[in-house]
Amino acid sequence: MNVQQAVEYDVIVVGGGGAGLCAAITAADAGARVALLEAGRRVGGSTALAGGYVLAGGTAQQRAMGIEDSPEGMLGYIRERNGATIPEDVARRVCEEAPRMLEWLGEIGVDFPPERLVSPNGRMLARAHEPVGFGAKIVERLDYELSRRAVDLACNTRVEELALAADGSVCGVRIGSDTITSRAVVLACGGIGGDPVLLNRMLPKSRRVGDWRWHVGCESNRGDGLRMAEALGARIAGEDSALLLSSPNFHHDLEVIGPDWVLMVNADGQRIVREDGAYWEVSEALEAQADPRGFCIFDHALMLGAEPDARVLEALAQGTVTLSWIPRVLQEQLERGRVLAAPSIASLAAKAALDPIALDGAVARYNALAAFGQDTDFGKASRCLKPIVTPPFYAVEVRPSIVIVTGAGPAIDGHARVERAGGGVVPGLYAAGEVTGDVYGRYYVGSGYAIASALSLGRIAGREAAGMALSLRGTTGERA
Repeated sequence: MNVQQAVEYDVIVVGGGGAGLCAAITAADAGARVALLEAGRRVGGSTALAGGYVLAGGTAQQRAMGIEDSPEGMLGYIRERNGATIPEDVARRVCEEAPRMLEWLGEIGVDFPPERLVSPNGRMLARAHEPVGFGAKIVERLDYELSRRAVDLACNTRVEELALAADGSVCGVRIGSDTITSRAVVLACGGIGGDPVLLNRMLPKSRRVGDWRWHVGCESNRGDGLRMAEALGARIAGEDSALLLSSPNFHHDLEVIGPDWVLMVNADGQRIVREDGAYWEVSEALEAQADPRGFCIFDHALMLGAEPDARVLEALAQGTVTLSWIPRVLQEQLERGRVLAAPSIASLAAKAALDPIALDGAVARYNALAAFGQDTDFGKASRCLKPIVTPPFYAVEVRPSIVIVTGAGPAIDGHARVERAGGGVVPGLYAAGEVTGDVYGRYYVGSGYAIASALSLGRIAGREAAGMALSLRGTTGERA
């Protein structure tokens, strides 16, 4: 369908990723007349590119596996990770909505087998639900559900300005010289990862990795929502909130899972993390350093045996990892100078400009732990503790340089209403998904939270926007 300029919509949704699709479907189901405007050639956004994990507590899948959990339990974990850096009302609404949203996805054809439940970091409860078909399957079913409803859809339609009524409420969007009117607008147009200027301003920590920084999300995520909301006086939140992944920067390829068989040291030559930890834990350890560079240290025997294990092969099937850490690629990068080699740890330290005493001490301690069979320093799994004893020795520099998800944008309340900088809300304006500010907090909660919060808040925003719009239409047909 084409969006009709002559029609006043109840709800206009800007952005057709997971959050926007959920908002449009939910608003339409509430009886609203809805338009969905997508900047790209097709709907899907970053959700279509993702592995599709959904974090939720208190689900049927968990009960089937004998796991006792609840929305309150998930909320407690979020508090533990982030304290007050995620607004309590928003986090609570996400946790309450997530299991209902997951059940609904199942009803529309997305299969989340109970046996695919995983713990995001191997230590917390198994709350990450993996769909058959990954994020692309979620989008496929949402797109189908959208087609079954009377939602006017326009792709290749970028919105860069909101329309205001005389009373200061949002009354539609402007596309070039045209205005499309509505009683409410939901911003669901993604984050700021595709705009270097906004990244420098709102994600200053990403500047520390220099020209290694690159964005792996949807190319249309260029900060339109942040700019539009800010122009209306919205409160912008979430500075330096983002999910960054560490990478050797061999190529611009997604690297969710790094090698767990290496020793990782910081720029001072000191071990800083359990190398088999969750992807965000490794990146956070690097981000916490005064110098964000890390170095993966290993020996010749480890390089020759660096074949992908089941964990990597599964991630490869999802498209969330590339084979950077295999002998052939490592040898190629050695010839390019990206992998450093030396006959001794001392000479390797010199090549990598690391403190030789610190690096020698880190390797000696690591080898002692490997011989003992237990990592009493960081808790790395024993199967991953491999001694570094066979020359030549190697070092690969990594940096937290891949921008996956950004958390800077207009702040919202628990009803997905966009807040004003001076207090209160912007009437008629809602937001959901990566466009929102402070939803992820200072520390990423874990695999599946980005999609869980996007789809949950999309449903909340669609429901709330439709309710407000229909109340206006049902009374005077005009804005209060």
